[in-house]
Amino acid sequence: MDRFRGHPTGAALNGRGIPLDARAALLQASLAPARITREAAQALAQLAREHALDGGRVVFHREEPALALWLVVSGQVALGTLREGRLAQQTRLVEPGQWLDAASAWLDGRPLEDAVTQGPVLLWAFDVEAVRDCCVDHPSLADALIRLLAARVRCLTEGTLGLMLKDAEARCATWLLEHAEVKPGSDGSKTALVALRERKRAIASQLAVTPETFSRVLRQLRERQVIDVAGYTVKVLDVDALRRAAGAPVGSRAAA
Repeated sequence: MDRFRGHPTGAALNGRGIPLDARAALLQASLAPARITREAAQALAQLAREHALDGGRVVFHREEPALALWLVVSGQVALGTLREGRLAQQTRLVEPGQWLDAASAWLDGRPLEDAVTQGPVLLWAFDVEAVRDCCVDHPSLADALIRLLAARVRCLTEGTLGLMLKDAEARCATWLLEHAEVKPGSDGSKTALVALRERKRAIASQLAVTPETFSRVLRQLRERQVIDVAGYTVKVLDVDALRRAAGAPVGSRAAA
């Protein structure tokens, strides 16, 4: 697997491939629900260094110092553990508008995981020292980054508690609820769908179950008419039943 060092094709672009207002809007969306001023978003946008990479490239390695905050602009990047040039374990798939790593560089340490591109991607890297100075000039940016990191910590804590307290079915049902997207129908009805954008092996790894167990749980939920599976799409037929399987209160906001 190819290693990415510094830039893909000469000098990294200084964020000039996309108009400033569009870059600022993308950054504001990536930090939602926190709100940063237009001026703060534009100041941060001007710090972005663009990296266009092909698939199968290592963006950063857990054995190397973290010097930047990384945002995925287009494409997908997988986080996990590389062994002998292959991603032996995948923990998360990061999609456009999501931060690949907004934490490690603040700690003057190393990333906990390796990052590998899944097809062509466009990434923005932000030097942490430059972002620090930008936060001094724009307090709304500092607040947004704190909220971003706090949300990530809470998500990781909830995931840890889920692994400790929930059985395999509850973990799988929780994952389906978290990834369900409500699609409106032409007749005014609403359908909750889950797109399986990752291999089942990768999803199972995130849930600390075997791929066979994950497939078995999906089959059992389908037999109980809680879900229907067609290719890489899961249709939620009974949201309340799925919530009960997940141990979540019926009528909660997930997949509402």
